[in-house]
Amino acid sequence: MAGVNRFTELLFWQKSRTWSKEIFQRTRRDPFALDRRLVVQINDSSESVMANIAEGFGRGTQGEFVQFLGYSLGGLNETQSHLVAAFDRDYLEREDYRTLFAQGTEIRKMMVAFMRSMVKTGSGVKHIRKYKSWSDEVWEMYEKFAGKQRPELYRS
Repeated sequence: MAGVNRFTELLFWQKSRTWSKEIFQRTRRDPFALDRRLVVQINDSSESVMANIAEGFGRGTQGEFVQFLGYSLGGLNETQSHLVAAFDRDYLEREDYRTLFAQGTEIRKMMVAFMRSMVKTGSGVKHIRKYKSWSDEVWEMYEKFAGKQRPELYRS
């Protein structure tokens, strides 16, 4: 994650935050606001999307970050399911439903692409190439062709 020092700099976290806020605003309107159980569930699940991104980022390892991004995707799917229920109960207008569902899909695409880049072969922290210094390469050639080891003075 070169160039990213805080989870708040991740674009998919920023979009998750905006998405959660927009969902919260919709749940404050009647008749949605009267369905307290669904309001709590959809707000909790939408907030968990951004919270799991943040927690995974803070864990400090690539593996844990990817694991928490997986949890975040679960929360995203749960939120989209709650959006369907809200639409089916006539709590959301068709256009609000489409927009919110599409925003979730966009966030998912960004997260999945990021996760793939983290786990594909030859990527991520585990696969950082270690380059030999020019000096080490020269000494290795010396040892190979001269049949002698480099003097102790020049060993690292």
